Amino acid sequence: MYYILINDNLSNFDFYINAPNDLPRNIDFISGRFIKVDELKVPLVFTTDATVGTHMLDFRRGTVTLMSKKLLNLLEGAGVDNLQTFPAIIKSEVDGTVWDGYFAVNVLGLISCADLSKSSYTEIMPGSYRFRELAINAEKTKGTLLFRLQEDTPSILMHKSVGKYIMQHDPDETLLGWEVEDIIQ
Repeated sequence: MYYILINDNLSNFDFYINAPNDLPRNIDFISGRFIKVDELKVPLVFTTDATVGTHMLDFRRGTVTLMSKKLLNLLEGAGVDNLQTFPAIIKSEVDGTVWDGYFAVNVLGLISCADLSKSSYTEIMPGSYRFRELAINAEKTKGTLLFRLQEDTPSILMHKSVGKYIMQHDPDETLLGWEVEDIIQ
């Protein structure tokens, strides 16, 4: 069973986090392809309007996925082994506060497993979709624990065992900024 890993939009986070604006044009964090390390200046700097004392998020999905070291360790502990990571910081544009212990994460590999006949979607261009309701053929995933959906590359799908592992190792739900959305399977 799989879920879509999404931003927690139900919690009251009253600040933004922007991806680095100085990335080379050829760098793509949602293509599923390996990024040449020498093409990036690290740490990558994400910006925010949060200020000192703010409890920062552990996950932010976007054009560049951002994860805390804590979440990254949990994913790796659950067996996820297809992540390329780059040191990152989050810097306040308001008061200069810096949050470290973060990584820009490139999820390696795309899997084509959307079941279009059971999904509700809008076709953006041939082969690329925005899903209102996603159905997948789970057999096509071959048990992969975390991957991007080829038919909608911003979507990160997570195996149920990974979510279960995270919940077991974060029973107080201290990880902020993430949740999962159901998929028809």
